[in-house]
Amino acid sequence: MSYEPMTVGELRTHLKGLNDSDKIHLPGELSFNELRHRGDNEYIILVEEPEAYLREDFRERNPHVKVAFIRADNIK
Repeated sequence: MSYEPMTVGELRTHLKGLNDSDKIHLPGELSFNELRHRGDNEYIILVEEPEAYLREDFRERNPHVKVAFIRADNIK
């Protein structure tokens, strides 16, 4: 899969016609974290996703698994 950054103009085109009070939902359990400056005219929108803790015995049996994500609505 190829990743191509979007220009602010392209994003504005997608958002054209939306009101300031309209809500945008990110897929899954993603949530907006921050906007970080990357270069002269580049920024990164950082998102968060709940991450599960991997037990030591699981990591030993599954060294190829580096991270696991969980559904936040299942946390008690």
